[in-house]
Amino acid sequence: MIPLLMQVSACDFLETKVESNITTRNFFRTTADFDMALTGIYYTFTSVEWDNQHRYGNYFTGFMYWGRIGTDEAYILNGNNGEEMIGYYTYTPEHLFVEKVWFMQYLGIQRANVVLNRLALYDGDAISEEDRNRIAGEAYFLRGWFYFQLARYFGEVPLVLTETTDIDDMDTRKASLAEVYDRVIKDYEEAERLLPETNTVGHAYRDAATALKARAYLQMSGEPLNDRSAASLAAQACRTVINGGRFSLVEDYFSQFDGRHEHNSEYIFDVEFDNSHSNSLYGGQVGTTDGIPHPDQIYWTQVRAFPEMYGKFEDNDLRRGSVNHGGQVLQNPQTGRMELVYDGQYENDYWIYKFRHALESADRGTGWANWCNNINFPIIRYADVLLMLAEAEWRDKGAPSAEAIEYVNMVRRRGYGVDIYTPDAAVDYDLADEPFEDFILDERSRELCFEGHRWADLVRFGKLQEAYRSVGKSDPDWLPGQYIEMVINNCQEKHSIFPIPQSVIDSSNGSITQNPLWD
Repeated sequence: MIPLLMQVSACDFLETKVESNITTRNFFRTTADFDMALTGIYYTFTSVEWDNQHRYGNYFTGFMYWGRIGTDEAYILNGNNGEEMIGYYTYTPEHLFVEKVWFMQYLGIQRANVVLNRLALYDGDAISEEDRNRIAGEAYFLRGWFYFQLARYFGEVPLVLTETTDIDDMDTRKASLAEVYDRVIKDYEEAERLLPETNTVGHAYRDAATALKARAYLQMSGEPLNDRSAASLAAQACRTVINGGRFSLVEDYFSQFDGRHEHNSEYIFDVEFDNSHSNSLYGGQVGTTDGIPHPDQIYWTQVRAFPEMYGKFEDNDLRRGSVNHGGQVLQNPQTGRMELVYDGQYENDYWIYKFRHALESADRGTGWANWCNNINFPIIRYADVLLMLAEAEWRDKGAPSAEAIEYVNMVRRRGYGVDIYTPDAAVDYDLADEPFEDFILDERSRELCFEGHRWADLVRFGKLQEAYRSVGKSDPDWLPGQYIEMVINNCQEKHSIFPIPQSVIDSSNGSITQNPLWD
């Protein structure tokens, strides 16, 4: 019996057990059956599963920290479940988040493999060719994403490409990093071939596969793989998305992060959260771990920005609002409205204020809670594609084209609140201003801050340790001295990749070895 939705054990990362009486004898017969199985794959992005602790390996909890803290963007002083160890670089191969991030990617891979295998074996006539292609395309898209996550965070990992029913029959040896990325690209290319141009909101479609293929190629072109040929392929994929004409920058930058305007002209793909009854009352925690002090405690203010992050923005860059310096929300006694004020109480604090919950309870809705809101987490948006094109051309040819620089300047002009199509010498970047390598890394941080890109960006540029060790020097009184003295030097060369979970190594009987420098 093969279950529809498989559970991965904490010790054996691909061992499955039946959690349902639905089997291949009474399932995988209709389009609705396969769509239900696809829902199970998407659910790995958001699954709470309290007993199984899924949330520590996905976008409900884990990626609210992973990829954000431990960089020069954000930090936390204290954690409840060891999340501060990710930011302090004191985690080990036994760490909860390390275990669960690995766990959840392979859970998604196993579910995708089941869909692909069951679809290949299906010989009925109840599913149209159009639906067959869409279902397979979504499964390839999602499997490509999970392997991309594994490649950039863990490096060499086992490639499991068929559904697993007997752990003894599978090869768990690690593939090379190049082989893992090759699988990522092949899965995205299959997704491009099979997916429709449009799909149900929140589901994969052709341009989303192309955009994420561009991201994979770009990561391949930098550290640690340094595949120079991948840069031109990244640029080509970016141009396919851009020249398709489907996307454009929205006028209001922060409208993308308030839960009310997310499926806009800049949206490509994100993690969907819904706190209505249709989603078992669970929404997400996007923005909750961040935020500013509020009397209703709608934010936890746990993840905070470094002062250096605030300093990356010029005064007239509206995106500086992603970092709030010293504010809090109080009720105005005259109007009765909640307002953002600066009264000096938090003059040394830098809050993350990008994902914005409505300040008034009436505007948040009856199903809202600080741990249960409907704000989505962006995986990729159009501004990222524009920035990726310029970086890819620089890596390929030594300098970006004038057209690519113009796309970057469109992103900047939007950030400064000026017309994006009109050149503006006060805003625009010119190759003579500063080295492009330094500029584009900082510009990505300004535009994409707190969206989970910074750690991978710094690794790709080979600057993780340099950037992390730069914090705390612009405003030395902002944090306890011991943080600067004891923490920033913890980030070492080995932290440019995460360790293989110790439980995986132990259960592999020697076929999976620890990553270099983590031995």
